Amino acid sequence: MAETAKLMLPLLEAAQAQKHVTVNEALVRLDAAAHLSLLSISTATPPGFAAEGDVYGVPTGAVNDWAGQAGRLAVYSNGGWQFMDAATGWRAWVVDEAAAALFDDGDWLVGGVSISSNGAGQLARVIEVDHAILAGATSATAAIIPSGAIVLGVTGRVLTSITGAATSWRLGIAGGVG
Repeated sequence: MAETAKLMLPLLEAAQAQKHVTVNEALVRLDAAAHLSLLSISTATPPGFAAEGDVYGVPTGAVNDWAGQAGRLAVYSNGGWQFMDAATGWRAWVVDEAAAALFDDGDWLVGGVSISSNGAGQLARVIEVDHAILAGATSATAAIIPSGAIVLGVTGRVLTSITGAATSWRLGIAGGVG
């Protein structure tokens, strides 16, 4: 069956019987791909219950109905799984990771912003940590910013009153300005 070039939507054939089947399949694929939201990209076993329109990114090692479909999208429709391919550069929201992802070379890169033709990439991530300030002159966290990272912004908030000998607090790198 002939398909469109980008979304691989099935096209109607001349004198085709049951045209509604082809049109409905195309609409299901389009509905899944537009504003793509993946419930998971790490779930390797199809869920026991899926709702109409649920979409998963099938990981390597997937089993049962998803076996052999790694790197594809699994779309639940009409009581079963349909599979479609994502294209390099597609973006999706990954629900179970609460993060955006970029598709490249058969895999989803969580936090991916850009990828070069040679495989170098740029990631954007949010690192969130709760840190209890204890008694003493300073209270430092363990290193939570990955080596080589460029930090675009850091925020902090005080949740309880600062008491005792402490009179102020500072957020930043030891020896840094601020």
